[in-house]
Amino acid sequence: MPPADRTPRTAAKHDPEVDAVLADVPALWDAMQRTSGEYIVIVDRDGIIRWCNRVDEGFHVDQVIGQSFSAFSPDDSREPIARSLADVFATGQERTLESTVRRLDGTLNYFTLRLGPVCIAGRTAAVMVCCENIRPLRTSETALQRERTLLRRLLTIQERERQLVSYEIHDGLAQYLAGAMMHLEACAHDAGGSPRSHDLHEGLRLLRSATEEARRLISGLRPPALDELGIVDAVQTLVVEARTDVPTVRFEHALPRGRLPADVETTIFRIVQESLANVRRHARAGAVDVLLASTADGGIRIVVRDDGAGFDPAAVPAERFGLEGIRQRARLLGGETTITSRPGAGTTIDVTVPVPARESRDATRTAPA
Repeated sequence: MPPADRTPRTAAKHDPEVDAVLADVPALWDAMQRTSGEYIVIVDRDGIIRWCNRVDEGFHVDQVIGQSFSAFSPDDSREPIARSLADVFATGQERTLESTVRRLDGTLNYFTLRLGPVCIAGRTAAVMVCCENIRPLRTSETALQRERTLLRRLLTIQERERQLVSYEIHDGLAQYLAGAMMHLEACAHDAGGSPRSHDLHEGLRLLRSATEEARRLISGLRPPALDELGIVDAVQTLVVEARTDVPTVRFEHALPRGRLPADVETTIFRIVQESLANVRRHARAGAVDVLLASTADGGIRIVVRDDGAGFDPAAVPAERFGLEGIRQRARLLGGETTITSRPGAGTTIDVTVPVPARESRDATRTAPA
C-alpha cells in the first residue's frame, strides 16, 4: 500500500451564505446558465427546444423555443443531430458531435455539441445540449491552411525555377565551356613548346575551374541525380561535398524500394542540404552522421547528427532562417522536427515526414555509404 499522506490540511471554513447558495439548486442553475460561455439548450423527446440560456446574434428567444433543435442546421447536419438525440434518450449516455447552424444572414456558425441526459427517477426525460462555438477556431484553421497551401505552391515554383536555371546552365553555359576547352586543348597540342603554350594551359586551367563551378551551381540548384536517380543518390552527392569540409561524414539509408513522391524527395533533400550546410559553416565538426530510414507507420525519418560546437536553440538570431526553413518544410507535409543542441555538445536534427500510403512500399533496402 502507498504511504499515507501526512501533509497537514486546513479544514475548509463554512460560510453560511455560500452553504445556502450551494443548497439552492435554482439559484445555482440560474447563475450557471447566465455566466456560461456556451449555449445551453434543453430538448425534449420530440427534438423540440424547450429552453435555452441565450441565442445567436440576430435571433430572439421566441424564435428558438418551440422549434426543432435541428431546424436551424443545414440538411446534411440534421440526420446526425437527430440520431445523436435518439441515442442519448435510448442509452442515457453522453454523445459529442460537430455541427453547423445557419445564421439569419445566411452564413454558418460551427459548433461542438455535447449531449447529456437529464434524468428523473432513473429515466431520461430530456437532453441537455451544450453548444460550443468553434467558428473562430475553424476560421483560424482555414487561414492557416491557406497560408500553408500558398507556401507549398511558392516552394514548388521555387523548385521549378531552380530546375530550369540548372538546365539552362547545363545545356548552355556548361556546353560553351566544354567547347572552349576542346578548342584550347587542340591549340595547346599544336603549340607544343611554343612561348604561348603557358598562356594556353593557364586558360585551360581557368576553364576547368569554371566548369567545376558550373557543376557546383547545378548541384546546388537542383542536382540531376534527384530527378534522374532518386533521393539516395542525391543525398550521396551532398555527403561527398560535405567531406571537403568535415573529416568524417557517414551516410546510412533504409528506405522503401522505388521512388518516393516528388514533394517528399524534394523536402528530404532540402532538409539534409540545409543541415549539412549549417554543419560546414558553423559547427567545426569532426564527424557527421546522416540517416534516412522508414518509420513504423510508413513515413520517413531524417537524422543529421554532428559532434561540433553546438549552440543554444533559444538564442538563434531571428534573421537566420535555416532552422526555421527545416521546420516549415517538414510541417507542410505534416511532419515533425526536433532540434537538439547545446554549446560544446554537437547538434542533432531529427525530422519525420509522412508518405502517402499509396506511395509507400513494404520492402526496404539498407545500405551504408
